Amino acid sequence: MKPRAKSLLCLLILGAASFLVVKFVAVPRVVYGESMSPTLKSWDFCLMRRVRHYEPRRGDIVVFRTADDPPLYFVKRVIALPGETVSIERGVFKINGAPLPEPYTTINPGWQLEPTLVPARKVFVCGDNRDFEREDYVQGLVATRLVQERLVWYWRWKR
Repeated sequence: MKPRAKSLLCLLILGAASFLVVKFVAVPRVVYGESMSPTLKSWDFCLMRRVRHYEPRRGDIVVFRTADDPPLYFVKRVIALPGETVSIERGVFKINGAPLPEPYTTINPGWQLEPTLVPARKVFVCGDNRDFEREDYVQGLVATRLVQERLVWYWRWKR
């Protein structure tokens, strides 16, 4: 095989493999906005793993879509799992009455939320940036079927 044809074949195979990985396994994303700061900041590059049937785990950073047409996509952290009761008292998340340790964020003492039971097949999500009013910011309950991806790795453009 000629060197030029060999190079083109290699490029074609590499392109096809990249397409399949992005389509079925992992998705590159760029974060837009400060809702996940300080963990993820605007313009951070993320590698997200596609999930078909999301098995919720507390602390996962996930991308979920809205049921709107066209859908909107959000990046948030899973706080509470199905069957748990979540509440916020003076900015501290409580799961079944026990405080949730959150070393990745700061506490906003103005945040309050009455105890809410997380139904089956839903998770309670919230961003890490707690500097806003809770009513303007907390995402809340999200169906696990709307969770599209889970964070694998991220890289910050500017340190």
